[in-house]
Amino acid sequence: MSAEISKQFNEVAQQYDQQRRFLIPCFNDFYHAALPLLQHRGADTSVLDIGAGTGLFSAILYQQHPAWQYTLLDVSVDMLQVAKKRFHGLDNFSFTEADFSGESLSGSYDVVISALAIHHLEDAAKITLYNNIYQILKPGGIFINADQVQGRSPLFDAHYKTRWRETVINSGLDKAAIDKAFERIKLDKFAPLEWQLQTLEQAGFTEVDCIYKNGNFVVFAGCKGK
Repeated sequence: MSAEISKQFNEVAQQYDQQRRFLIPCFNDFYHAALPLLQHRGADTSVLDIGAGTGLFSAILYQQHPAWQYTLLDVSVDMLQVAKKRFHGLDNFSFTEADFSGESLSGSYDVVISALAIHHLEDAAKITLYNNIYQILKPGGIFINADQVQGRSPLFDAHYKTRWRETVINSGLDKAAIDKAFERIKLDKFAPLEWQLQTLEQAGFTEVDCIYKNGNFVVFAGCKGK
């Protein structure tokens, strides 16, 4: 993952959470769509949050499952510092600074989650990461990715991106923050949803589907066989 990505997210770390609802028009559905898939897992469940940033996705999951063990991984030191403050005093949280785009993952987990991180990777790195995630998941484990994807055709891809820009411009977010958001998206490397679902299947996931879609905001999941 490029140093420029780390730099830009370090710069926005302190404002990241408060800007999310302005930058993600479907914020509530986007972050909550996958939670019913996890509701019947036991109290000893272990979670890896890849590209965790400030820990926003983990925080939403923690509200429903406060006894689970959480490991938050991110390349941005400043983003992880915000996450550490968020979960200060909780002994079931650990934090790892790492570039998940090029390094193998370690550990063994029941659940792997990611939100708005994997779209920063080149396609080859996405393939490697999806294979690495499959390897560290325990049998019966699940991977959930809440992310942005490329439209299925040029027309729809342009439509989604144009609509998002218009929504952000009219969201009430201050101009400086909007400008920085538009600067960050230049680093995005969206991939088609169907291709990513197929890539998960090729990695070994036996049950794969998209469970939520709003424009180019999607949530998809893959289950590892028992």
